[in-house]
Amino acid sequence: MDKSSHDIFGQHNNQSLTMNLAEARKVLWLKSNPRPLGELLQEGYLDQTRLEWAATYAYNPRLKQAAHILLAQPEQTKARPPADERLECLPVQVPNGPFQIGISLEQARVTPWPFQPFKGQLMGKLVETKQISLKDLGYAAENAWEERVRRAAAALMLVRLNQTINDPTPSAGFIQIVAGRRSYAERKKYQLALIQGLILGVIFGGSLSYLIWGFTRLASTKPTLTISEVIKSPVGLLTIATFVGIIGIFSVLFYLLNRFLNGLDKQIDNFRAGQEGEERTKEIILQTLDGSWSLFWNINLPGRNRADLDIVLVGPPGVLALEIKNLTGEYRNIGDRWEYRAGNHWHSQKKSPSRQANNNAGRLGNFLKADGIEQWVTPVVIWANQESQLTVENPSVAVWTLKHLSDELGNVWQDEKVPAATRDLIAKKLTKLCRRQDEVSAGK
Repeated sequence: MDKSSHDIFGQHNNQSLTMNLAEARKVLWLKSNPRPLGELLQEGYLDQTRLEWAATYAYNPRLKQAAHILLAQPEQTKARPPADERLECLPVQVPNGPFQIGISLEQARVTPWPFQPFKGQLMGKLVETKQISLKDLGYAAENAWEERVRRAAAALMLVRLNQTINDPTPSAGFIQIVAGRRSYAERKKYQLALIQGLILGVIFGGSLSYLIWGFTRLASTKPTLTISEVIKSPVGLLTIATFVGIIGIFSVLFYLLNRFLNGLDKQIDNFRAGQEGEERTKEIILQTLDGSWSLFWNINLPGRNRADLDIVLVGPPGVLALEIKNLTGEYRNIGDRWEYRAGNHWHSQKKSPSRQANNNAGRLGNFLKADGIEQWVTPVVIWANQESQLTVENPSVAVWTLKHLSDELGNVWQDEKVPAATRDLIAKKLTKLCRRQDEVSAGK
């Protein structure tokens, strides 16, 4: 990912700094988890990937240099042993708490378990009933896709080992959330499902009606000709030919209809995936930001362009308009051009996420300006599908992966640049818009 895509709120301080290894381990991580690097390395929160990210993209020059120093020491970032091996020695090697794990015990208990056969059940209940073991919790702490699950597993492991943990105390409470109407993906999913249901209903109802009519007519009509006489007569031959032709036409129509319905199924799956990407992004944001931020979800601005703004964040560093993409396959972003790979060839994406994010940011900026609020809105593309391959070169708009979303937010969350009064005005204006849309959707 190109460095220019991250310089969205300020420039780096390039002054030369000197520090030794001990000092590097005392440097605090980003504001999303402001603790010494040494502690975070020991707990496994920091790994080589995260340090490489910080060494390249961190705005804080001390953090950037500390990451370089730690990366130069292989023993600082070497991989931890597998979860099952660590569990064997946890009871004797875990020091006395209290531990800071970034999630409250109550939040850990109500976190859904992500793995079969207990997928979706609350982790606290599963631990109490001994349906998941320490080994299961260790596996989740290492391999769970969501940050919240990993932290919840770590918290519940410490409780099982009779250790004390400290609940996090957000400096400004919890982030404020205001939702507009249903997301575009959710609305389209239901619309397509409705169309699909109507088509199948019409076909079934029509077929049933025709079948009933045919049997009724057959029962009320006495045959006057034998089959051989019908075949020999010109009218009979024409009738048979017409019947065969109708069957052929219906076969073609059925084939086309089947393709159309399969296409609807694919579109529904795509919109469902988009909705899941938005949910995962929102979950990470809720775990990362505090009450000095406001999150607005599924905003539809007035005007000709009716496209939703997936997520808008209003906080001390500024206003961000997030365009969330959960696409599958292999993609690359060069400038504002997006392409996907099909076989050995690259094809242009019809809609560029970068241009979409830019347009949405511009629309939001104009919407605020209408009330005299002069505020720059920063566009950001969130790549929510970690299983898809994405290559980014000199992006015109910052592209953040879900894996590093928490770090990216902590990176831009530096000195306060937008006065609290301005943030309040923006939040009130967007809240009023969302409330009005919610009333319209409810038919009030």
